[in-house]
Amino acid sequence: MTNKAKVGLISLGCDKNRVESEYMLALLAKEFDIVNQLDQADVVIINTCGFIESAVKESIDTIMDASSYGVKIIVTGCLNMRYKNLGDDQLLPEVSAFVDNQHYPNICQIVYNVLEGEQENLKNKGLKEPISGERILTTPMHYANLRIADGCDNHCTYCAIPRIRGGYKAVPPESLVKEVRYLIDNYGTSEFILVAQDVSRYRYQDVDLLNLLDKIESAGAKKLRLMYCYPEAVSKDLIKRLSFDDKILPYIDLPLQHVDDVVLKAMNRKSTYAEIISLLEDLKSNDITVRSTFISGFPGESEEQHQKLLNFIKQGYIDYAGFFPYFREEGTKAYSMPDQIKQSVKKRRVSELRAAETEIVLNRANQTVGKTLKVTFDYVDFDKNRFVGHTDRTHPETDPKVFIKSKTPLETGREYDVLIKGVTGLDLKGENV
Repeated sequence: MTNKAKVGLISLGCDKNRVESEYMLALLAKEFDIVNQLDQADVVIINTCGFIESAVKESIDTIMDASSYGVKIIVTGCLNMRYKNLGDDQLLPEVSAFVDNQHYPNICQIVYNVLEGEQENLKNKGLKEPISGERILTTPMHYANLRIADGCDNHCTYCAIPRIRGGYKAVPPESLVKEVRYLIDNYGTSEFILVAQDVSRYRYQDVDLLNLLDKIESAGAKKLRLMYCYPEAVSKDLIKRLSFDDKILPYIDLPLQHVDDVVLKAMNRKSTYAEIISLLEDLKSNDITVRSTFISGFPGESEEQHQKLLNFIKQGYIDYAGFFPYFREEGTKAYSMPDQIKQSVKKRRVSELRAAETEIVLNRANQTVGKTLKVTFDYVDFDKNRFVGHTDRTHPETDPKVFIKSKTPLETGREYDVLIKGVTGLDLKGENV
């Protein structure tokens, strides 16, 4: 029997938010019993997202759902970091505490205060460095997100992140090395997925991204995957590392957002179409897999500019992509721009872009049939009774998966030679050989 209070945590939004949830879980587990069901909790922490309108709605819906269970609620994350008046104006009286990320190291005391009936409204007062340290992984143990920075200095006109998270703040390299060693020693983590608003711009004093990669490799990491690298900051030296360093996977995420020069300028993006093509040709000549994201229906985007993006997608430079309609977000420069695009037009354009990319992904998937690929086994899908894994050229959560048949049990996190027998949807299916 235990007299400890029971605490639950719901993490919404991006993988960077997820990392902060894992930090909090490690602290909470030392003081409280962690539970997975709302009806078992005394307190639930909801780590919210407030990036776009749909994320705000999901965060508020989650708060309302939790309140129906009669639990005390602590709201962390980007919702209250974006809307600073939530705690002041009692817009959500169901919430006992609003906590910005500067105060996460004190989350246990905040829980105790809430259990005693206190109300908290803890705002940031200038976060100098992102928190880092021990974590309880919520991913399979063999891979983990490694957040190397918080905030952003790019100020894209559609994006609220600088307003929410402030300017770019790098995690000290010694803290990241310590964190990597902790995850290796405690979980056996082998693949580290580097995340930030802009991974490619990492710099802490005299340590840049390439130096950081050296340090993380020396700490014992076996695989490094780079996400969210803005194209203008991807250097020739980084491309060489992606191509020739056997610990850095030949994979990069480039959030391009568009390729038309006029649209890119309106977005306050720093690259041009010519520069994007040159970079992609360099990456492809070095056999590097590219993932990207694109925004369709940005204010003023003409049909001709949409067609330019569509034709670009059809050229096949991008191996995997996500497409999103432009979301009009208060507090951003694009919110008040003229020539806002109708929702029906945005929906149609996104559909066309997705269809073009789907054809490319499907064609490449079919080309792997009959080949043997090295696949890391991630987990068992018990609902569909199948093994699920990923390759070095696919992100374990966002890209197409590999479904594996095996006559013998598979060991989580281990690589297997898988003979690809076919394609289901955009995913591969094969047999452990």
